Amino acid sequence: MDNFNFPSPRNLLIWGGAALGLFLLYSWRAQIIPALTPFLFALLLAYLLSPFVEALEKRKVPRTLAIVIIYSVFIAALVLAGVYGIPAIVNEVNGLIKQLPALTQQVQELLAAAEEQFNHFNLPPTINETLENNLLKLQGYLDSLLNAIPQFILDLFGRIVAVILIPILSFYMLKDVELIKQGLLNLAPGGQRGRLIALFSRIDEKLGAWIRGQLTVGFIVGFLVFIGLEIIGMDFAVVLGILVGVTNIIPYFGPIIGAIPALFLGLLRSPLMFVKVLIVQVVAQQLESNLITPQVLGRQLGLHPLLIIFSLLLGAQFAGIAGLLFAVPVTAVIREVIAFWREQV
Repeated sequence: MDNFNFPSPRNLLIWGGAALGLFLLYSWRAQIIPALTPFLFALLLAYLLSPFVEALEKRKVPRTLAIVIIYSVFIAALVLAGVYGIPAIVNEVNGLIKQLPALTQQVQELLAAAEEQFNHFNLPPTINETLENNLLKLQGYLDSLLNAIPQFILDLFGRIVAVILIPILSFYMLKDVELIKQGLLNLAPGGQRGRLIALFSRIDEKLGAWIRGQLTVGFIVGFLVFIGLEIIGMDFAVVLGILVGVTNIIPYFGPIIGAIPALFLGLLRSPLMFVKVLIVQVVAQQLESNLITPQVLGRQLGLHPLLIIFSLLLGAQFAGIAGLLFAVPVTAVIREVIAFWREQV
């Protein structure tokens, strides 16, 4: 007991403030997350476009003009993608919605067949009852999933204001990045500003590289899955490829989340199609984990897998899908802040 050192009042205040902040964030998450989400997506876009803006700045192009040029190229690329891609996506979504009643009927028939097979095994009544209850619950979950797809699409289009707001917020983040940094520095005591600049630089370097790398990996994997599904003749290849690309941004759980809808639809079509879709997903993910990610990302964040999984579970609890998307970068920032703080103590 003689060697035990009590935390200093300063450290107690810091950890107490952090704990209080987490408690308040969790208590008010329903109000905070919807308002915060557009800013987080705008930050992602700003990190994505920042290297191109800085490259033009090095060529003596004024920053605002550089942002306008990059935005013009970016919007032109989106328009071209929209002209050629959106009709295909809309057609696939419409086709999926039209097939929902038939898909629901197929799910019910599959579950009824499974229940009949279980009845042939002459299992004890208690086990039979448990299996029947679980099958009914599974049918309810699958029916809810299929019926939720149209509502999800309507909600997505209903949030068009937030989607429009993201590039506007990102424009100001890119344009006024130095003013934002200076504003944050002005909140700190004068003697600490040099340390804060070093911390900002450290976070910016790691986080920027990870965000750009993760988006690149997601795009490549989504494209590979789309090509694979097209080759095997799977329906809705465009939508399923986009879904895999987006969810692939989430470490560990993302590839599984993105693969489930494709596997489920493949199973409803035929067992052979299920196997083909499974092979496409496995090949794409093997390429991603063994070739694409090491080349694009390496070990940018240096986070332990257990810490990543914990942060993903915590992010999902706090903010659902948005929490899954932003859990790892937020954890990386917190880790850098703590590591930097410990180095300075």
